[in-house]
Amino acid sequence: MPSLKHKTYILITLLLLTPIIMVAGGISNNPTGNKKYTICLDAGHGGKDPGCVGSNRNNQEKDIALAIVKEVKRLLKVNCSDVKIVCTRETDIFHELGRRAEIANKAKADLFISVHVNAIPRSSTHKPRGVQTYTLALRGASKNLEVEKRENSVIALESGRYYDAYNGLSAEIEIMRELMQQRDMEESVNFAKIVQSEMVNGAGRKDLGVQQGNFAVLRLTYMPSVLLEVGFISTEDEEQYLMSTEGRNALARSIYNAIIKYKAKVTGVHSSLVPVNAGKSQSTSKEAEEVTIETEDTPTTVTATAPQTKQTVATTAKQTTATTPAAKTTTANTVVADTNSTVFKIQVSAGSADLKETDKQFKGYKIEKYKDGNKFKYFTGASTDYEQVRKTKNDIKEDFPNCFIVAFKNGQQVDVIGAIEEWKKGKKK
Repeated sequence: MPSLKHKTYILITLLLLTPIIMVAGGISNNPTGNKKYTICLDAGHGGKDPGCVGSNRNNQEKDIALAIVKEVKRLLKVNCSDVKIVCTRETDIFHELGRRAEIANKAKADLFISVHVNAIPRSSTHKPRGVQTYTLALRGASKNLEVEKRENSVIALESGRYYDAYNGLSAEIEIMRELMQQRDMEESVNFAKIVQSEMVNGAGRKDLGVQQGNFAVLRLTYMPSVLLEVGFISTEDEEQYLMSTEGRNALARSIYNAIIKYKAKVTGVHSSLVPVNAGKSQSTSKEAEEVTIETEDTPTTVTATAPQTKQTVATTAKQTTATTPAAKTTTANTVVADTNSTVFKIQVSAGSADLKETDKQFKGYKIEKYKDGNKFKYFTGASTDYEQVRKTKNDIKEDFPNCFIVAFKNGQQVDVIGAIEEWKKGKKK
């Protein structure tokens, strides 16, 4: 007859497995009702655990990870009203690995992303560079022991209360846990491929691949989960990149874009992507196309000058100079005939304000207004010819420094990267 201690282990295990059992029984963690798609962002380390440290003791993994996570959260908050964001930490505090997983499990998260920084001993003559994405390796599958030991070493700083329940479990219960975790393995790999591609092609980082690892923080979560190693703080140029706002933001935007693409595949709900300012590229992969960017709480606008004094910059987007803005109200839609083809446009502003197309901030350009939920977006230079729109965007950069290209089909905004690829294929025919 099982002992009281063993019964306690079994009870705790079953409680931890409840979300998985519910899904297996047909009760989804992500119903199609009003529940928002929930993402748990985990900034690795924190507090008394600095993680990997750079050449300067003040350059610490915990700070880099937190900065990236906070920027991902900001982008999600601005662009995704259908997403609930849960962070394991938003300040410099220490959390046990089990506590991080507990936060994700209690929130019934649909996706868990843990952000980390890589390192090797500085005495090594090898100076690695690049990004890696890890999914959970089940029993005996992992070959990344050094990374595992480093990321799991924080357990030595912990009380162990999250892990005691797993010691002495019967082989049958342990196997049951692994079988249930396999439910999320395929989706974890699907997201891992997307986020790895975004960091490589978007942020221009060297590709070290999607791999498997036996990480405690992934083992204890019950949803698709990945652990990201976003660069080597032990390599001088990567340390500088990771300590720069530009570098951290490029990585954050890449992670955000991956979330948006994966969420669209899972839920069918599309959200705006953002351009990634990759800085110096480590790979030969082409940089991702610009898509969209908005600042929190305010529209992306520029300081207006008197439109009647502006000279013509892009003839496809702007009319010849007139003395009154009212003479320039023709929208960009009139440039393109009604068609089922993809139409590329240049977004010059966005925000909650319902502006007139003749507003002075648009500087006399022909503007098309588009309502997206409770936001208004403003475009110019519409054309089915992507190269023409790209040229126009470069021409008007002086007037609209933050402008970028978007794509529409049948009146709906679509993934611009896919639209560009489709346009290129059409050109080759």
